[in-house]
Amino acid sequence: MKCYSIEEVVDQKVKTAFFMVGDTKIELLESTSPEGPIGKFVEKKGPGMHHIAFAVDNATEALKTVEERGIRLIDKSSRKGAEGLDIGFLHPKSTYGVLTELCSK
Repeated sequence: MKCYSIEEVVDQKVKTAFFMVGDTKIELLESTSPEGPIGKFVEKKGPGMHHIAFAVDNATEALKTVEERGIRLIDKSSRKGAEGLDIGFLHPKSTYGVLTELCSK
């Protein structure tokens, strides 16, 4: 695989590297601070999978829809993430322990 982009998301204290495998995008995360969410995750759980993301047409609308269906949210509306995508997270307590991200262009 060849990395097609590296980007730092300053407000999340993380550096990202992106790879494409067919139609699947893989994003590797590196903490830029032990106080950021990834730094805290690695300190607590060690290296491994942090979250899974799904592309949706509209992240804010998708967050509203899943909340109406009883899913607990971390983000009530979308915010800017890597690659300029609108992103929002579902709480892992509502998704069988898996942190889940919804993202849209």
